[in-house]
Amino acid sequence: MTWHERQYEKRDILGLASFGFFLLLIGVIWIITPNLHQKIIDFFNDFKRTEEVFPNVFLPAPEHLERHTEVYTALARFCFVFGLFQIVILVLRLFLREPPDRIAGTFSGMVFWLGASFVSNLLADRAVDWFGFVGWIIVLIGLALVVRSLLVLLFEVALRKG
Repeated sequence: MTWHERQYEKRDILGLASFGFFLLLIGVIWIITPNLHQKIIDFFNDFKRTEEVFPNVFLPAPEHLERHTEVYTALARFCFVFGLFQIVILVLRLFLREPPDRIAGTFSGMVFWLGASFVSNLLADRAVDWFGFVGWIIVLIGLALVVRSLLVLLFEVALRKG
């Protein structure tokens, strides 16, 4: 392996493209959602109540969950499009035969973002409450970590056998 090849391996060009798309998508969602800035401010200003989620553990929650449907919908759109973009990045990583940890990371990111899109839609439709949403996001973070770990492990086992 030449010096140039080792330098290329250190740089994650597709990761940089993914981050660029992340920022681009934030901008697009911001533009297509009327008055999103004020709606986000109103959402955070609505955290006036706390709820006991465990003995002596209180967490804040929005007082009027139903008033922020546009924020939840914008979040769901963002998560869905970014999850789809992770599929594109995953295909490119496989095509370019990138390292297993990058492939696994992209796959687990795809699982998280598409799952977060689904759960955000549930919140927008009021099919889950605030703490149900928070609980599902925690589940998705754990699921993404487990998926990533298992994929890296499977790649390592496959490399040892092959």
